[in-house]
Amino acid sequence: MEGPHHRKSPPSGTTRRTALGLIVGAPLLTACSGVQQSLSQFSTPFGGNQEGGPAGPQQQPQAVGTGQVKIGLILPLSASGNAGLAAQSMRNAAEMALAEFQNPNIQLLIKDDGGSPQGASQGAQQALSEGAEIILGPLFAGSVPAVAQLTRPRGTSVIAFSTDSSVAGRGVYLLSFLPESDINRIVDYSAGIGKRSFAAMVPDNAYGNVVEAAFKQAVGRKNGRVVAFEKYGADRATPARTVAQALGQADALLIADDGDSVVATADALTAAGANLRNIQLLGTGLWDNPRVFATPVLQGGLYAAPDPSGFRSFAGRYRSKYGGEPVRTATLAYDAVALMAALARTQGAQRFAPETLTNPSGFAGIDGLFRFRSDGTNERGLAVMKVASGGSTPVAGSPKSFGA
Repeated sequence: MEGPHHRKSPPSGTTRRTALGLIVGAPLLTACSGVQQSLSQFSTPFGGNQEGGPAGPQQQPQAVGTGQVKIGLILPLSASGNAGLAAQSMRNAAEMALAEFQNPNIQLLIKDDGGSPQGASQGAQQALSEGAEIILGPLFAGSVPAVAQLTRPRGTSVIAFSTDSSVAGRGVYLLSFLPESDINRIVDYSAGIGKRSFAAMVPDNAYGNVVEAAFKQAVGRKNGRVVAFEKYGADRATPARTVAQALGQADALLIADDGDSVVATADALTAAGANLRNIQLLGTGLWDNPRVFATPVLQGGLYAAPDPSGFRSFAGRYRSKYGGEPVRTATLAYDAVALMAALARTQGAQRFAPETLTNPSGFAGIDGLFRFRSDGTNERGLAVMKVASGGSTPVAGSPKSFGA
């Protein structure tokens, strides 16, 4: 596969499906030294809420690039705390994608939504009035419907960065790390190594609800059984006792939460009498966290996540350009812009049409393969990683192509 900056026009005999599948290619995935950051460092597991209100005056709109195809990019640049830091890092990554793509025919119309639905609506309106053919962003789930209200009547697509799949839908696609992909990958892998009976502990929140639905469906598809499934709030002790009593019937135990909460849940299970060394522990990409790697009882646990080599390469180039570390979600902005540039170059008038965006062959970016479903959610080709004291090691690589 070729990267966007090496992209050539497909030969006349190449099918549209094949050409699209190669748009954002493998050279972006070369490994170099760098630091793997947690998927949850700059957001909650659902990335649905920012911290606090706007930190300062709204940033002025800016146009970057000189191409003829205009792309709106909406980010909470003036929001306070981690939200604003993440937005700035994503903006940097978007501009980096433009710089690394050879002669892109696109112009980014960058709008600051301040982290609010009202700001997102205003930014989208400005971008559309300036000729944007597609909108990238916003970041927060609560802002996505405000943008969709403006874009749907126009037939303009949105590629948002929220991880809340409930805001996806007709013409609104999510380019994010969705928990459904993590669950499907880790359950499929576990079934492939002989695991048939599963237990789980998940948080009693929106993230846990999504994990529950995906987990039970995935286990059912593999003809497995769920012997225990418990949700926890502030009290982990009671559900931990219930799960601990059922572990004798289970081959694997899923703990789906961010790093600190995974450690607290493992401690609660141990206190309830569970011997976690006698069962295969399973997790999601949120396990990609130093706290998890440093916890002895979690050693050997398996979780699904993008192959870290892609992010390491990206982070090295980002450091060289900006002198700091990118947030983990910065790759989403990079891949979105690189994809827009590639589609603008190769797909003519149909560049951002739904049938182009939902091509079943998908696209390959910094974090590996991804494809958009017609319902607006996405599927990612993920690796399976094993927890080790120094970090994590891959036990199953990312797929090279999507199945049917």
